[in-house]
Amino acid sequence: MSVIDKLKEITSVSDSAADRAKFEKDFSLVPPQAPDMVATPKNRDEVAEVVIVANDNNIPVVPASSKVHFNGGTVPRPSTLMPRPVGMVMDLSGMDSIDLIDEENCWGHLECGVTWEQYASALKEKGYRTTMPLLPHAERSVLIDWLEREQATAPLFEYSEQIGGMWVVWGKGEKFATGSASSNTFGQPGNYAMGVNPQGPGTVDFWRLLQGAQGTLGVVTKGVVKFERIPKIEKTFFLAADELEDLIDPTYEILHRRIGYECFIVNNMTLASMLASKGDEIIALRDKLPAYTMLLVIGGLLRKPEMMIDYQEKYLNTTFKANNPDSELLTSLDGAPGLEEKLPEMLRNPWPKDKTYWKHALKGNCQEIVFMTTGEKSVSFNDIVMPLAQANGFDPKEVGHYIQPVEGGRACQVTYSFYYADADADRMKALYNAAVPAIWNAGGFFNRPYEGIAQVVYADAPDYVKYLMKVKQLFDPNMILSQGKLCF
Repeated sequence: MSVIDKLKEITSVSDSAADRAKFEKDFSLVPPQAPDMVATPKNRDEVAEVVIVANDNNIPVVPASSKVHFNGGTVPRPSTLMPRPVGMVMDLSGMDSIDLIDEENCWGHLECGVTWEQYASALKEKGYRTTMPLLPHAERSVLIDWLEREQATAPLFEYSEQIGGMWVVWGKGEKFATGSASSNTFGQPGNYAMGVNPQGPGTVDFWRLLQGAQGTLGVVTKGVVKFERIPKIEKTFFLAADELEDLIDPTYEILHRRIGYECFIVNNMTLASMLASKGDEIIALRDKLPAYTMLLVIGGLLRKPEMMIDYQEKYLNTTFKANNPDSELLTSLDGAPGLEEKLPEMLRNPWPKDKTYWKHALKGNCQEIVFMTTGEKSVSFNDIVMPLAQANGFDPKEVGHYIQPVEGGRACQVTYSFYYADADADRMKALYNAAVPAIWNAGGFFNRPYEGIAQVVYADAPDYVKYLMKVKQLFDPNMILSQGKLCF
């Protein structure tokens, strides 16, 4: 019996050219490669059985949970270590059940295919919201974005780890549940083991182990994700500046005082891309906006929201002003009338599915470089990235720049967005290949080492790579999961 026939006894499998082509490439610069087949399991048991058959027949497996991909994570990679087929993509996007919205504890129990659009809509119906990355694609998987270390626009410590317990299938097909989800009394009304503690069983933190990417150590089939009430009152403030460095200290003072929910900094190119929908409109709006803007949303939730808003506004109007006499907090932004009213709603919803994704509206494509640093160091990377952009034929004024503080200002995630047309793909690759090592050598930390970054990062840490390989072999001894990748 052929491998496909064995798999067809378990789940739906196709080797048609049309189905294989769906996973041949994505929006990244990763070279295209079609899988040999596409399997579409409907539940965790089928996932485990597919993985077992793949092990028995030396077939690599690449899980794909989202409906759209940006970083090459689901493009199969040929093996460089041993003769074996390209393998299969395991399409998990149909596993999209929201099993439970636990209103008492504010946790949602989601399968891995649940999208931002689906989760946000389900919560909104009940008066809740989820924190999320900056305007994510509506068809991205909620669980996978958090596993891939996306950062929420609300830089509060309690939102830094969005996933609680997880259900995973390891590389030989073993089914496992992490944290308090591992209790065999899970699901009983009022029981403590509702899957919200990410640690365990025992003292091993499997959340940290699995955080990195879907399908390199195991296949995450379900998880528990935080949510909260929609604020009863919200107000938006802006801090504008010609230079990024003028915003860093004021922003971090606000964060250290735990003022507000959403808080981040963008340049005029990124903000214009968020607000306009066509290329010429984006450029026209960019030229009306401040070079850099800090956006802050304060709010009051369920209990005494007026008191909460009053406390935050008093600080902003007194202590903050006294400590930052050169920084003027604005309640509206020149060039973007009405943004103060619509921003809170924008930030708690994914990008509308019926509109061109905001990062693709200018020229059709967008390649990002994302890394971690500290607020004060983030300023220095412009002196590295912008000259490289210009040297490779990109107008620095058309480079998006987004600084997202994390955990009350402990660090920040920096994103540079390069918008390009199909004809400029080669120049984009050259810029990417030049910028990544330059950022790394300047102290930028790539905690999401996708293809093109991994080669730079891992080359500097051979001992780490050796031990990471040993860890992978413990959970995936035949190295069939996302072959050629340790993390991404």
